[in-house]
Amino acid sequence: MKLWLLPFIIVSGFAQTSDVPYAPNSDGPGPTYTIERVRDCYSGAFSSIRAINFRDFHFLRFGKDGRPSGGATRLKNGHFQHDDKFDHYSIEFESIHYFPSADPSAGDSAVVVLSWFAAAGSSSQGGNAKVFNLTGNRLCLVQEIDWDTHFQSGRPADSFDPSTNTLVIRSAHYIPGDAHCCVSAMDVVTLRWDRTQFRPATVQTELSEYGKAERKTLPRVSPQQ
Repeated sequence: MKLWLLPFIIVSGFAQTSDVPYAPNSDGPGPTYTIERVRDCYSGAFSSIRAINFRDFHFLRFGKDGRPSGGATRLKNGHFQHDDKFDHYSIEFESIHYFPSADPSAGDSAVVVLSWFAAAGSSSQGGNAKVFNLTGNRLCLVQEIDWDTHFQSGRPADSFDPSTNTLVIRSAHYIPGDAHCCVSAMDVVTLRWDRTQFRPATVQTELSEYGKAERKTLPRVSPQQ
C-alpha cells in the first residue's frame, strides 16, 4: 500500500532548478520532489481549521475529477501502518503550521507535514506536506509537496520558520554513479508562503553525508547547456 510513492518531478512552472545535473538512468533522473496545486474538497462542514485534529485525521485520495478515489489513510495518534507478507508502509505526523488570512473571505490555511517509510524488496522514504484551506466551513486540500529523504543529510529533512513562513525541504539528488542506497547530494529547496500557497524561492544542491565521506564533487551544468 504505497500511497505516496509517486513519480518525482517538478510540476510547478515557477519552480527554480538546480545547476547540478541529475544522473540519467537512475532512481532520480530528475528532481526528486514535486510541488503541485490541487483543489480537492472534503465533505461536511468545519468550524475552524485549528479545531481539526490532523493527528487523527482521515486523509482522502482524490481522482482527477476531484472526487475521493480510494486509498484513504486514517492516522491514529499521528501514526499509520500497513503490513503484509511482502510489504511494509508507515506514515508519521510531523508538524502543523497555521496561516491566518488577512482577508476573511480567503479563509484560513494550514500545512500538515508528514513522513513516510516503505519497504519491500528495497526501502524508500520521504516527506509530504499538505496545504489545507478552510473557507466558509469548507475544507479543501489546495497544494501538495513531496520529497525523497532516502539519503543521509546530517540535518532535518524539513524545517519551518514561523517568523517568515518559510518551509525548507531536503530531497535526494542523484549524480552520475549513485545507486539507490547511496545518494551523493541533496537539493535544499526553500519555499515561501505567499498567503495562498508555497512558492519555490531557491534551490541549492549540497553534498550528502555519503557524498562527503566518499569525497565526491558536484558536477555543474556548463553555461552552454
